[in-house]
Amino acid sequence: MNFNTDPDGNDNTALFPIGTVSEQTGVNTVTLRAWERRYGLLKPRRTPKGHRLYSQQDVERVKQVLVLLDQGIPVSRVRDVIDSNNHLTLLHPAKTAQTDDPWRHYCTLFQRWIHKLDARSLEQVFNEAVSLYSLELVAKKLLLPLHQQLWQQQGVLPSTHADYAFLHEFLCAKLGSRYLQHNGRATGKHILLANTCGHEAQLETLLLANVLSQHGYQVSLLGTKTQLDHLPLIIGRVIFDALLLPQHGSITSALHALVNMTNIRVFLSGTQEEQTPETQEHALIQRLPTDLSEVCRFMDQTLLIPGKAP
Repeated sequence: MNFNTDPDGNDNTALFPIGTVSEQTGVNTVTLRAWERRYGLLKPRRTPKGHRLYSQQDVERVKQVLVLLDQGIPVSRVRDVIDSNNHLTLLHPAKTAQTDDPWRHYCTLFQRWIHKLDARSLEQVFNEAVSLYSLELVAKKLLLPLHQQLWQQQGVLPSTHADYAFLHEFLCAKLGSRYLQHNGRATGKHILLANTCGHEAQLETLLLANVLSQHGYQVSLLGTKTQLDHLPLIIGRVIFDALLLPQHGSITSALHALVNMTNIRVFLSGTQEEQTPETQEHALIQRLPTDLSEVCRFMDQTLLIPGKAP
């Protein structure tokens, strides 16, 4: 962290490098640079060597941009909305702003290239989307809804299974590659992410791996067919700060036994079902927020990562 000084040489404003801003907001560095170059949403200062430095005001602006994007404002129009200081627009953009829907546009392109089984063109659209928007937002607005739509469609029309299979394999390959790229630079706490649910949780598992590693967590990823009774041996030979399980449903007695045996903190994604007396919540077992953009903040608060405010 750097500090801007006033004429008397006193520390005035804290300035953060782009990596710190990315960790604080969940927006990757490529997207932050794109917002600056293409749309003028940010105006960071520069060091003598040309490195970007952001103020706390810049960080708050990034968070404001995220709110507007989540409400459906296209990135190309966000600056006009923010500069207008129209608080009514910020609260009710769908009613007060005439906007194009970028997600409908991306969905149309995805469907076109999926139908043609064109991985190269699909990758270009994917890369454009995640360069302008956070992966969490792209997943929420585009990837997960379309993936679910094609899954349901092929259940009714088996002849359309190829569309679902093509998208699923594309996303798994793309997210797997991104996870490895980010995880290689991560230096934060060590998380064991294990998919004990099988094929149906594979996409969710890879999205979690991406979000965590991009945020700085070191993630060891275990794919499909992982079983709970395999984990004590792994946890015994490697030091992990937490275990994360994409798990939809109730907490089982087997999970309680695992926690009692290893004393590891467990985070569960997915929705919660009614608990029976035998499977009540354990003190070391916690549910993650369903919104991907809130996952890292929740884990930061729970694990009390040094230097991160709760």
